[in-house]
Amino acid sequence: MLSKYVIFLCRAACVAALFFLIGCGSGDDDGRRLGEQIVGTWQRGWGEGDVVIEGETDLGPQNFTYDRFVFHDDGTYNGMVRKGTFLSTDKDGDIILEGNYQCDNNNLRLEFSSEDGGKRKILAQVLSFTDDTVVIQYVSDDYGVTVTITIRKLASS
Repeated sequence: MLSKYVIFLCRAACVAALFFLIGCGSGDDDGRRLGEQIVGTWQRGWGEGDVVIEGETDLGPQNFTYDRFVFHDDGTYNGMVRKGTFLSTDKDGDIILEGNYQCDNNNLRLEFSSEDGGKRKILAQVLSFTDDTVVIQYVSDDYGVTVTITIRKLASS
């Protein structure tokens, strides 16, 4: 009698573990990985709502001069997290940011040197992404504002 009870408990534990593993498998994503899609050239949206600035400031979308972001496939990728180098240019093609990036489905971290030679970091939360659009949000410590930016992948990248 005791052995049947032990066998029943073992089976129940196995079934519970199976449901737990299935439930925790892929999280809330649908299988897409930003790390697989980020490599290439992305352009900042210049339309209404493509750059939203929240907080006490006179800054507007035109004050954020980066136009394109180029994420290179020159680092590592483990199936979820991608690391590599990036650069950002303005509308004239002049480089305004250059450094390293790291991304997963939830965060995009940019590390670069500032004009005064200091090291800077931006940690942006990935609010959403599709095959050709990424919406990120970060807090600008310099201005005390929250910035939400939409970037779109260029077809030629």
